[in-house]
Amino acid sequence: MRRKKLRILESFNFFLERQFIRGAHVQLFFVALLIGLLSVIGGALVLPSGEPTDSLGEAIWWAFLRLSDPGYLGDDEGTWRRLISTLITVAGYVVFLGSLVAIITTWLNRKIRILEQGLTPVTATNHIVILGWTNRTIHIAAELFQSTGRLKKFLQRHGVRKLKLIILSDDVTPDRLQELKDHPLIGERANEVILRSGDPIDREHLRRVDSLNASAIIIPSQTYTQSELITPDVETIKTLLSLNAEANGNFNHDLPYVVAEIQDENKLKAAYRAYSGPLEVISSDNIISRLIAQNVRHYGLSEVYNELLSNNFNNNLYARDFPEIIGKEMGFIKSHYDAAIVLGVVRKTNQKFEPFLNPPDDFEVKGEDRLILLARKMEDTEFEIEAPETFQESDVSIEYKGSLPIEEDSGIKQLLILGWNHQIPALIKELGSYEDEAYHVTIVSLRPPEERQKEIDLHGVQRGRLACEHLQVDYIRESELRGIHPEKFDNIILVSSGRLTDEEEADARTIVGYTLLEEILEGREKKPHILLELSDPSNEILIKNFKSEVLIGPLILSNLLASIAMRRELHSVHKELFTVGGAEIIFRTPQEYGLEAANILFSDLEKRAAEYHETALGIYEGFHYEKNKVHLKLNPDREEKLAIHSEVRLVVLTTVY
Repeated sequence: MRRKKLRILESFNFFLERQFIRGAHVQLFFVALLIGLLSVIGGALVLPSGEPTDSLGEAIWWAFLRLSDPGYLGDDEGTWRRLISTLITVAGYVVFLGSLVAIITTWLNRKIRILEQGLTPVTATNHIVILGWTNRTIHIAAELFQSTGRLKKFLQRHGVRKLKLIILSDDVTPDRLQELKDHPLIGERANEVILRSGDPIDREHLRRVDSLNASAIIIPSQTYTQSELITPDVETIKTLLSLNAEANGNFNHDLPYVVAEIQDENKLKAAYRAYSGPLEVISSDNIISRLIAQNVRHYGLSEVYNELLSNNFNNNLYARDFPEIIGKEMGFIKSHYDAAIVLGVVRKTNQKFEPFLNPPDDFEVKGEDRLILLARKMEDTEFEIEAPETFQESDVSIEYKGSLPIEEDSGIKQLLILGWNHQIPALIKELGSYEDEAYHVTIVSLRPPEERQKEIDLHGVQRGRLACEHLQVDYIRESELRGIHPEKFDNIILVSSGRLTDEEEADARTIVGYTLLEEILEGREKKPHILLELSDPSNEILIKNFKSEVLIGPLILSNLLASIAMRRELHSVHKELFTVGGAEIIFRTPQEYGLEAANILFSDLEKRAAEYHETALGIYEGFHYEKNKVHLKLNPDREEKLAIHSEVRLVVLTTVY
């Protein structure tokens, strides 16, 4: 039988380790025992020397005083007493002072780190929570802070005076706070944001942000990964389930209002099923793909979208309810607005919101209808009891001339897509849904064609009037890009690569690809329309002077999430505006309205649009690029004279049946 070796020292060290990791109180206890032991040993050694330590108790006290205070060292007489006193005093420096300072410092550092990590639960009511730190989080916070008028109304509805914004992040570091401060629309207001560390799928972490007492919870989608099992949508649905379970575990606590982002439209029903409370879910892939598709159909619309969907620009969409307009007709209501454009109403029916945009002037507003307006600021959306001075009785009596057709492109439109990400299948599906239009789409990427086609097939793309061709080419190599012959296409879309997790690197390929395109297309008489889709908003400054249009997905989605969180009914408006059929924003030529080159008032342009059952929004002059020129004028002053000529396009809201 093998004999076991005694390991007394190792066992003792292991015992100390297990005890010391239990916390500062155990560490202090062991230090106290050690000090007591040294005091007893020192007292016992000095006891035979006589006065004044003629008893063991007095000797132990003498030793303890020298352990704790080196000032007693000069009071001793005799060689033996001085030797023991010196040894005890040195031990006091090492054990008494050194150990106490080390333990207390370590404990304070640990406590400060815990506080910095945001592990302490908050106690709040009617606050706004953002679950997750993504490339949208900072911009959502910025939109909330910048939506002054809309935010004020939101706070009034919930009976609070000041915005309480809490962000649950995977990690809380000084860098995260600095990122908030560095955002130009947040700045020093970053100190008003409360950061908490945790994972939104963990119920315990949801309690840290007091989620059940929030007035609104925003769940932005995480960055898309290549994992086939755990996708961002899976995490979002799990978060909704965790919120549901948290409410059920608190005696059926009322569930807060939630705005969540889902990337794959096929998971929308699962998201709504996962949460029992008030919920709005946006499909980000569908939204971005629809915006890109609309821009392919009507080149220039990206500038309109960027203004409508970002507080960085002049105009935004607002939803307002006024008791005094109930029973009034839309023509009468429009005449009472001088600085805002009435787009229609949202009507609540069976707990659902139904938009009625671009309604006729005889449309009657009912009890729970909310006006949808395009305005520069909230103050402009107030309903004036008295009509403005420019109001004329003829303003509400329009002679209708019938509806104008929507011009559709004849033939097959050639579309080139450079790059690949998870939004491309949704874009192909969107283009395939246009029954009266035909597309030949060429997709250029380094990703294997069979993988791309598989993802497209999973989205159920209609193939009737759409053909899809795949090329495995690196488009940032000029020779390979020239071989594609980009000049033969009608539209070119450059998208950020989905294979690169770093957004700056993904956008870098897109920007380099664009510069190569400019070089190749230089001097061509007919150039394709180019659209850039970027992932990192900070790269917008790099392409400021590019002769192309730009869509920055995170900025658009951040505004949508923030605005829907403050006004739930706006979700139905966005879905109506950015889907096929129903109300759509389009461009009209002046000739379609029978207008000749002239300077006309915007109020007169509104009347002319109303004659064709349309709502005038402004003018667009961006079809021929000029540096440092404002291309888009939405909601101009009613008395502003607009220069109308053949190169100008009228921005109107129409209805497509």
